[in-house]
Formats: sequence, C-alpha cells, structure tokens
Amino acid sequence: MANKAEKSTAMEYAENAGSGDFAIVTDSASDITKEIALKYNISIVPIYIHLNGKEFRDGIDIDSNKIYELQQKDKAVFSTSSPSPHDFVEAYKRLLKKHKKIFSIHISSNLSAVMKSALIARDLLDAKEKIEIFDSRSGTMGTGFMVIAIARAIEKGYSSRKISRILSFLRENIRLYGTIDTLKYLRRSGRVPAIASFASRLLMIKPMLGINNGVVGMIGISFTRYGSLLEITRRVTRDFRKERWVMVSIIHTLGFDESQKILKRLQGSLNIVYSMITKCTPAVGAHTGPGLIGVIVSKLDREIADLFI
Repeated sequence: MANKAEKSTAMEYAENAGSGDFAIVTDSASDITKEIALKYNISIVPIYIHLNGKEFRDGIDIDSNKIYELQQKDKAVFSTSSPSPHDFVEAYKRLLKKHKKIFSIHISSNLSAVMKSALIARDLLDAKEKIEIFDSRSGTMGTGFMVIAIARAIEKGYSSRKISRILSFLRENIRLYGTIDTLKYLRRSGRVPAIASFASRLLMIKPMLGINNGVVGMIGISFTRYGSLLEITRRVTRDFRKERWVMVSIIHTLGFDESQKILKRLQGSLNIVYSMITKCTPAVGAHTGPGLIGVIVSKLDREIADLFI
C-alpha cells in the first residue's frame, strides 16, 4: 500500500505545471498518457486499484500487464475506487498558486465517484468560481479527447467561455463502440449481471458495448471476434461517414495489432483530422481484462477541427 510520501508523487504533473490563466485536471480513467500530460501540463489524479487488501495507484504502482497476468493465472479479482477529496485538494491548491482557473474533467459520474470527490474538494477550498468541474458522461478517451481539445484551446488562447462550449459540444457528440472477448472479468468485478456473463460463456458470443447517458451497456452481439470487430468498424463508418471532420481513438487491452487494422479501415472511409491508438489504463483493464477493443469517435465543428488541423 502506498504511503503518504509516495502519494505526493501522484500529483507530479500538478506540481510541475507551468504558469498561465488556465490549468487542466483529469483522472487516470481518461487514458491520458504521461507524454501527453507532460506536453500540455495536464494534472492527472490517479484512481486506486485494490487486490487482497493492497492498494495501488493507477499507472503508478501497477501496470496493465501485471493485472492481466494475475487475472489469467490466479483469477485475481480487482476493485477500484475514486481518488479521495484530499487528493483533489492537493492538486487544486498547487495549481491555484499559478493559475486563475482550473478545468477539471472526469469520468462519468454514473461510472465512478470521482466527480463526487472533486466537488467535495472544490467546496473545501471554497473555490467554485475558480474550479469548473465537468462530467464527461464518458470514460477512457471519451474523457481524454475533451482534455486534449481544451489543452490545445488553452494553448491558442481561447477564452473560458469558448472552452466550456467545446466541452459541451464534445460531450454531446462523442460516441464509444467497443467489444470484449468475454464478460467474465466484468462479472467478477460486479460490473455486469451474472446472467449476461453466463449467456456469453454458454453461447460463446462476443458482446458489443457502448455508453449511453454515461452508462456502459450492450449494443449488440457477435459470434466471433472477427465479426465483432468488423461490426463496430461498420457502425462507426455508417454513423460518421457524412461528417466533415472526425477524430478517432482506438483503445485496447492487449489488442494493438487489431487496433491498427481498425484505424486503417476507418482512415479509408472517414475524414479523420486527429487519431491515436491508446493502451487502456490499468483501472480499465482491472474490470475488462485483456481483449477490449474500443473506438472513441466524435464529429467536430470548424472551431474544434481547427485545433487539430
């Protein structure tokens, strides 16, 4: 379990963030990589991962590969918990020494208590005017794209009002299409009903997932891995082929080669102005296990597209 001295290093990006009017905070479920965080001075507050009474900070004390190894060999059952209000207080206090306002963007409040901790921290600091806390109603790179977009907007000197508009636009338009090999890891963690996992094993189906109103749910099934990947690619193409500008992220847990193939297909059919392939954070893998492939996609308007072109 991490001690207090170790926990302070969880805020390394907040501590080292540069000066300027605006700062950005997110949680580790946003899948923002360390490289992107350092490039844009993004402060990442880690989610906690628990196993057999031990506590690990997401992406700091444990990595995804270790989680998958324990899941497959030892049938380890992980749980996760949100950062504490104190974790956010620590990050906010450091940032407010150098910045006039903080945009704090987080995983859907229907999926985690992260938002609750952030709101409590803001109240403790009596800083409602200085800290804007935003529920992405999404997760992984759905949240991450919002973070990257406003990081670029801040770089270009956008006003607070424009940044808030960008966040609202993306929240309304970001979509997630995903598939996993099995629901057994989600069932172990209590994230899906046992009957759904039983059906998955019995019929050998490959569930397809989406997010609606900030909640993960099944959007379809396939009987083969190839079929499920083909179907989510087809759905993305169908839904976004008429859009003038699109950004796409392929997220995965041990599925980089498959992710490359999907992205290549989408690049041939959509006008993608920004794309990336992202390995999911350990906090996501702790629930899904290996085999997750997701497509995070959003249409863009001219103002947001200009941030990426």
